[in-house]
Amino acid sequence: MTDAARVFIGFCWTAWLVFWIALAFATKQTAERGGLFAYRLVALAVFALSYALGRLLGVSIRSMLWHERPAIGVLAALIVLAGAAFSIWARLTLGRNWSAEITFKRGHELIESGPYRLARHPIYTGMIAMALGTAIAYGRLIGLMVFLSMCGALWWKAREEEAVMSRHFPSEYADYRARVRAIIPFVL
Repeated sequence: MTDAARVFIGFCWTAWLVFWIALAFATKQTAERGGLFAYRLVALAVFALSYALGRLLGVSIRSMLWHERPAIGVLAALIVLAGAAFSIWARLTLGRNWSAEITFKRGHELIESGPYRLARHPIYTGMIAMALGTAIAYGRLIGLMVFLSMCGALWWKAREEEAVMSRHFPSEYADYRARVRAIIPFVL
């Protein structure tokens, strides 16, 4: 990864994290709390399995997957920036309904506007894009492993969140699920 891409990607992640922490204190009170550990275990399992597979194949997690090129750094930085912008847009749209964990808030609303018209889990869409861009820029097997771990964890967490939303908004959420894809707009 070029120095400029490394700095820019690091800035994007840092700004994203600061934004997330700043808004974390302005949420509604939790009415119901869901699973805390399952999606984290999925991430750990995916990482462990990919590590074990690499060891069986004799591949180091530090192995380069491709050679560094300035164009790859620019592309990766743009993917990270787009992912950060999309997830921040989603977080602002979700407002006080947001939580880092699987929760249902008092006075919770089903949000279907903004990026939620494009994906049911646009924050995850943005985070996955950020992780993908970072893995591309890093160009090592470990970056791919972290990306796959994040995908597995967020997929699991999305399923758990959808169960909570389906319980609280049975007909509205069923209609929403029929119209809007989960993670990748118009695809998945």
